[in-house]
Amino acid sequence: MSQKMAERAAAKKIKDKWKAKTWYRILTPESLGLKEIAETPAETPEQVMGRVAETTLYNINGDIKKEYVKLYFKVNKIDGNQAFTQFIGHDVTQDYIRRLVRRRRSRIDAIFPLTTLDGYTLRVKITAIADKRINSSLKSAIRKKIMEAVLNNGTKMNFYEFVNYMLSEKIVQDIEKNVKPVYNIKKIEVRKSNLLSIPSAS
Repeated sequence: MSQKMAERAAAKKIKDKWKAKTWYRILTPESLGLKEIAETPAETPEQVMGRVAETTLYNINGDIKKEYVKLYFKVNKIDGNQAFTQFIGHDVTQDYIRRLVRRRRSRIDAIFPLTTLDGYTLRVKITAIADKRINSSLKSAIRKKIMEAVLNNGTKMNFYEFVNYMLSEKIVQDIEKNVKPVYNIKKIEVRKSNLLSIPSAS
């Protein structure tokens, strides 16, 4: 077989392999609108299970100002050519955080676990930006107030209630209200979350 014929045979084999694959629509969970966020090819449904898809909060809620917020979903169920997912976390772009933290400003990071009413545990990272340099004791007081606000509300919600809350402006308003008696914070951002564990019955 000549080299050219071998190349054609190899190309046909690849083409046939792609033809044999099914395209699956990856959807957000129902609580986030069952929005299609990606398509992925696979030979069997089992190959799709566990795949992770990424989108932005802008693609979920239509707010162009939230394009810097990235959301991650893991496929956990297949029905026909639809791949359903579990929210597994989010983060914001590093460029966005760098723009917030400028000279003569203080950054306060609160990082803590939270377990929802239905037994899901997440690690939540919240960044607050003060408009000037502040001392470590004031930073500690602000950090405590941030955690207090989020835990007091989040532990009373089920998982997707908290996810929607965490991705909304309501959580920022609640944190600002709780922190205000200590310090008037310039900017608060729920910077990152990671799903650590799910209830064993799920």
